[in-house]
Parts: sequence; C-alpha cells; structure tokens
Amino acid sequence: MNTNHTKSAIIALLLIANVFFAYNIADLNIKSENIPSEMIDNAALILESKGLKADKNTIPSKKPSGMIYEGVYEGVYSQKTFGEIVKSFSGISEEQLEEKSDTLPVGESYAAGDYRFIFSEDNYFKITMIELSYIDFIRDFSVVNPETGKTELEEDTNNKTQLLKKNKMGDARKSDLKSAEKVIRNFFKKYQNQDMKLSFEIVGFDKDDRTNRGFVLINQTFEGVPIDFHTAYIEIQDQKIKYFSGEWYFGEFTGRYPVSLLDSVNILFKCAEIDGNIIRESGALKEMNLEYTVIHHETGKFYLTPSWQLVFENDRKLSYNMITGDKKN
Repeated sequence: MNTNHTKSAIIALLLIANVFFAYNIADLNIKSENIPSEMIDNAALILESKGLKADKNTIPSKKPSGMIYEGVYEGVYSQKTFGEIVKSFSGISEEQLEEKSDTLPVGESYAAGDYRFIFSEDNYFKITMIELSYIDFIRDFSVVNPETGKTELEEDTNNKTQLLKKNKMGDARKSDLKSAEKVIRNFFKKYQNQDMKLSFEIVGFDKDDRTNRGFVLINQTFEGVPIDFHTAYIEIQDQKIKYFSGEWYFGEFTGRYPVSLLDSVNILFKCAEIDGNIIRESGALKEMNLEYTVIHHETGKFYLTPSWQLVFENDRKLSYNMITGDKKN
C-alpha cells in the first residue's frame, strides 16, 4: 500500500472539507447580517399599499449594529475648558491665558491671537471663532435685531449656510475640496482633547475666485456617521481658517452601551404608521441613511443615538430612532 498517496488523499479531503465549512460559515454570516431579499420585496409591496413608495434597491439590506455613546455637556465650556479651547486655536501662551483667565466670558466676545471667540450661553455645543481682521466686529456684535435676538453677523452667517446647503458638491473642483479638507483637519488637530472618533465631512462648498476665499459647510461625524444638526460654517483664505461658526462637540465620550437596533424595513413600517399623510405628499423614498441624533439628559449628559434618516423625492427628510422607532421631533 502506498502510504504517501493515502496521506495526500486525506490532506486533499481535509482541505476540501475546510473550504466547504468556511463557505457555509460565510454564507450563514451573510444571511444573519442581511435582510432576505424576498422580505424586502414583500415589504416594498405592502408599504406601497400604505402610501410609501420605495424601490427595493433603495432599502438597505444590511442589519444595523451599534452603540449608544454617552458624553457630558454640563460644564463643557467651564472656565478651564473654555481656556483650553481658546489657547489651542489662538496659539497664545499659557502665561497670556492666565493673565485673563478670570475674565473669560460666556456669550460675549473675547479676543485672543488672530481670533475673536464667542461661546453660546444657551447651548454648550456652540462655538464661534472669528478672525479679528475679517470685518468690523464692534458694529456687528453690538447691533442686535430686537425681533430675532441675533446680530447682523449671525444672520449673514445663517444666510450663507442656507446657500451652501443648496449648492451641488459636484460643481466643486476636487483640488479645492481636498485643499479645504486639509486646512480644516490641521485646524482641528490644534485641539488635542477631542475624541478620536469624531471627524467631519464636507457637505457644502463654494469659492470666490476673485478673492480666493472658500466657503465651506461641514457636518460633524462620529465613526464616519453624521451627527444631526452638528454643522459648522467655515471661511478659508490663504490656507487658513478665517471664520468658524457652528454647533460642534469638542469633548470626549465617557461611556458606551450595546443596544438592539431596528432594521430598515421595520423603520419604514414605523414611518408609514406615524407619518402616512406626510409621505403621501413627499413622493417616493430617495435615500435611507444612518445618522446619530443627540438626546440631552437633565443630569448634564447627552447621548449619541443611532437613527435612520429617510429622504424623499421632494427632499423632505424624516428621522427615526433606531432603538424605539420614534420619530425625531
């Protein structure tokens, strides 16, 4: 008996068996991580009868998995933290900061280095930074519209933000977008106390070639997923940020909690149930994306909660909590 041939045959059989088992395990993983295509087909038909038109290719098949992340906003802009942010972005020394550390205002204008800083009194996430040479700040920050409670500069920033939201990103040159992204990343690197999983994506861009000034709208992200309402309007010139205004979290996250999440099909049925009248007027479902929603807690904590964002043909956006299925107000 040729033992060498026998050994070779056994090894070949074992290799075949391993491949077979690996294939089956991979197949099981795919099935466990995805909604069956038949279920999506059936769901699309039932949803249409309820007034929600959705092409099956628009409905994500991958089952979501994720966490709730806990952060702290009470005292985020305390005297100490406020000082750290001012020092990091302005470039002033520790000694210069200490000279005026007792006078760091909240809700007022504070000059340091090349910037003037304003922290919102009623929103711990909001920070505004403006370069001193940009415009006449005394005029703009002292003139408040009694009807809106906002300064001329805030209204101007809001108008520019709204225009950028309508801008088509496809019209921007890739070189300009890449350059703007680099400037912004270098800017954020100045502050070392921000959670490493926090980043941003450019969602609006325009450029004045005459002045070589770029106008950028960015959305804050966590693990690559957008955080709803966390946007900032930025102006760039000469490879430097001249103006930064928005709702932004500069802190860290103190905890995370595993949760079971509702998949795309379940959320769509929730949408049809809760917002039947709205979706009938909004046209077919155009996109379905993941996002994080900020939920505030009375104890001074907040939570990043996974949500599904639905975008319809008329650009109407609806967002639903992936844990409860509740609509975001």
